[in-house]
Amino acid sequence: MPAVYSTIAQASSARRRTDNLPKTAPLTTEQRNEKRDARSEKQAQIDAHVQEWMQYTNDLATKLADKFDMKPRYFLDIFFQGGAHMINHQNHTNPYNAFKSVKATEAREQGLAKNGGDLHKEHYTEYLALTSEEKKEMVKTFDKTKDQNFHLRRDTPRGRVQDVANVVRNMKMLLFGAGQRVGLEGFFCVVRNNVDFKMDPEWYFTSKELENYMPIVTQKKWVTGEVGMKLEAFAIAGCDPANMLRTAHQKANFMKGEIRQLLTKNLVEVSKVETARIGWTWFEEDVVQRYGVDLKGWTAGRIVDPSNLSTSQSVIRKLLEAVRDGTCVFVKLGTAEAAARKEQWEADVAAGRVEAKHRARRSDAGVPRKRARTENDENEPPAGSDEEDEDADADTAPPAKKKRARAGADASKPKKASKKTAAAGKKGAATVREPLTRRKAISREIIDSGDEMDADPDANEGGDEGPEGPTAGSSALIVYTPPVVS
Repeated sequence: MPAVYSTIAQASSARRRTDNLPKTAPLTTEQRNEKRDARSEKQAQIDAHVQEWMQYTNDLATKLADKFDMKPRYFLDIFFQGGAHMINHQNHTNPYNAFKSVKATEAREQGLAKNGGDLHKEHYTEYLALTSEEKKEMVKTFDKTKDQNFHLRRDTPRGRVQDVANVVRNMKMLLFGAGQRVGLEGFFCVVRNNVDFKMDPEWYFTSKELENYMPIVTQKKWVTGEVGMKLEAFAIAGCDPANMLRTAHQKANFMKGEIRQLLTKNLVEVSKVETARIGWTWFEEDVVQRYGVDLKGWTAGRIVDPSNLSTSQSVIRKLLEAVRDGTCVFVKLGTAEAAARKEQWEADVAAGRVEAKHRARRSDAGVPRKRARTENDENEPPAGSDEEDEDADADTAPPAKKKRARAGADASKPKKASKKTAAAGKKGAATVREPLTRRKAISREIIDSGDEMDADPDANEGGDEGPEGPTAGSSALIVYTPPVVS
């Protein structure tokens, strides 16, 4: 039989197996007789006191029965079974109590205040006329209403903080005890989900190393305080990620994604196909006829991909609520119903009322494309001709990129370089100009210039060049260009 512990501390503390204690020395016959006599005397005294209490209880029950004109058994049941009634609550709802609750609600809506006796006098005959099915349905409705309207006692802000502190302390003790007994590591974070009281996020790590490991495992910046604040904001927002988004477009996209996810999950459950996916474009053929299901409860008009729906918050939220509460779900079609559905679809396709599934038309359909050459092509130019080379170059050349002018710019005017580009050009020109100046200085030193050139440079401009070089009266400029080392 497992051990039973009355407190959290006892359950969380580490337990050890102690060695068996040595057996005590056996008792003698005289010692055993003395203990037996003592037990008998003690038991006799207990029986006498219990009998005295029983006599007093019976006398009191008889006295109360005479006083209130009732049977003593009624008070004895209260004395002996009252505690059991206080501990063990009623497990099943009485149909008559559910009936009176309905009538009391109707009376309150009419502005009338009636107690249980008035309801019994006025509606007991009506209750007797109800069938068993009506009573069961009434009990079911009553239990559902009671569960929905269940409220806990609300404490003051100070009482709530103390309650949270006690819960956190017990959670820490449980984790610590489990770690000592079986070897457990973990952490938890407790945040509030309303603004009725002030409380900072409560974090607990079983070890400091575990907290230091969080930035590594998340591969992002991890600050425990910031994460706690974000969790608190998320809880106060109703634990709905859509409420954390800023723009209406972001919220709409998030809800559309949730609709697709929930409907896909529902399709897998109904069709029993793990790889089932929803083909929204050809929904009738890719979903209805393929898996034998139908979508019921769609609230957004024609069934289309949720991505193609409008960003209206009311339309998308209504559809999302229908998917969440099970109003919009996939239902399995019977064999006859699926066959009739397919026959009706084929008739609609033949009549042209709907469009059957087909491949999309190519965007370049009807546009002539380059034809591959063949050996039997009559128009093929002769081998080695210039035309063949030009065609080969045209076939292997990459497509020319079409240059487009920027919007608002005049293509006829030359493009003006930016200041940065112009400065770089000036700097580059100066870098090139300096070595050219040095080369010109070297060239001037080796120029063969005669007195005639000095007197009249244009006198021998039309001179002829002989076989061994320039003739008399001609001039030549020899420029020394150093070799370029790559």
